Amino acid sequence: MRIPINIKSIKIKNNLDSYQLHYEFEIDGLEKSKWNTTYIANFDELKKFRDEIDSILSQASTAEILNLTEEQGNIVEKSYKNDSLCKNCTYKLSNKCKSCLFTLQSPLERKFYLFCSEKWWFKKYCILQYAIDWHGCHIDVTGKTYNNPNNNFKNVLTIVDFYIEKGNNKLCIYTDGHTYHERTEEQAQHDKMIDRKLQELGYIVLRYTGKDIEENMPKIINEIEHFLSI
Repeated sequence: MRIPINIKSIKIKNNLDSYQLHYEFEIDGLEKSKWNTTYIANFDELKKFRDEIDSILSQASTAEILNLTEEQGNIVEKSYKNDSLCKNCTYKLSNKCKSCLFTLQSPLERKFYLFCSEKWWFKKYCILQYAIDWHGCHIDVTGKTYNNPNNNFKNVLTIVDFYIEKGNNKLCIYTDGHTYHERTEEQAQHDKMIDRKLQELGYIVLRYTGKDIEENMPKIINEIEHFLSI
């Protein structure tokens, strides 16, 4: 999306045959063909313009800054105060913050995300909560519920916590915190079935426990990068 204000510095020749620095504001309307205006300002006017913008932005709520609902904004603010993962996080008031709090499903996923988010392969290739159908294709799960007879999850094989596709390498990464998910033997067998099916479809499946993520993240990173380089 293009911001409808463009600012550039220009030099204007004065009567003494010397140049004076000015700033040119080009302001486009919503319909550019209807109106367009250019305003020449000096340095003091530019600073005043900046201060007025800063004043408006400083009064913006968390919901406004992150383009969230008021309810979601309250959740973010509460998390900043009480959530240990948020307190010293460098991604506050960013889109990564939104992904961490509203897209990911567990504290373990969030820890993994925060550790990996600056890795080049994560930024370039990783998709969060990636749904795959029984044929190995991506499937949209928007609006799906378990009780909806017309839009349910019966065609969904799995929703991958972190999906990375680079070249011919397709990685399905899961974070399995046993204490969080409270996996039963039935759930463990279900996961094994999903893993086998994904492998048949050409995916590489990597599952990491809470202990792995707490104690061995450098090893996990090395393993992921190994599979991406095959």
